[in-house]
Parts: sequence; C-alpha cells; structure tokens
Amino acid sequence: MKREEPGCHADGDVTCEKLILDYLLAFEEGGMPEEERAAFRQHIEKCPPCVEFLATYEATGRTLKRLKPRDIPTDLAKAVISFVRSRCKEEE
Repeated sequence: MKREEPGCHADGDVTCEKLILDYLLAFEEGGMPEEERAAFRQHIEKCPPCVEFLATYEATGRTLKRLKPRDIPTDLAKAVISFVRSRCKEEE
C-alpha cells in the first residue's frame, strides 16, 4: 500500500492525490456508480489530507463562481489557461 502522504488512507496502490484527481469530478457531478461513490465517501470520512483538500476545493469553487469574466485580468486568464493546458499534456 502506498502511503505517500501523511495520514493517507487510500487503499491498494492508490494515493490520495490520484483518488481525488480521478474521482472528484465524477463524484461532484453524480456520474459515479453508487458502489464507488460509497467507497469514495468512506475514504473521505477517514482521511484528514482529503478532508483538507476538499475544503480548499469547495472554497475555491465558491470564490470562482463569484467572479465575473470582466473581473479577471487578461494576463491572469491567459496564465491559467496555459497552466491547465500544460497539465493536461503532462497527464496524457
């Protein structure tokens, strides 16, 4: 079992980071099968690093929803888009 993060409670060869990145969107959108959803919820309930990450994720989402496109400086928008594109290429 990999334990790359202090307090990680992910099963098998899954790290918390991989669990979050692979499953969070499906969990949030409701597209995850119920069995996986229950396992994800169980992991989240007993894993302090994931609880902390989710709190940050949710706060970021709330903040971003408040922003209007005209409030975002052009340079910042370009930097974010560039960053996301480069991360997507790294994961391919």
